[in-house]
Amino acid sequence: MTLARRRSAFGGFLAACWAAASASALACPICFRVEEGPVTDGVRAAVLVLMGVTAGVLAGFGVFIARFVRRAAAGDDVA
Repeated sequence: MTLARRRSAFGGFLAACWAAASASALACPICFRVEEGPVTDGVRAAVLVLMGVTAGVLAGFGVFIARFVRRAAAGDDVA
């Protein structure tokens, strides 16, 4: 199985799990059934921003490591 095929299969699996999860499973106990208001909207936006920043940093770190692995496999000397 190729890497691209594995990634697409894993992405499909994650999408299926996300679609199958109920609303209560996706909400934290503090945010579930809380009053709607501007503070609640702000907290939700802040959580999404923090998750986006975290995902971006982890993706950058993964690319950084993958480049080192590819260079080591190719036998390129950086120094």
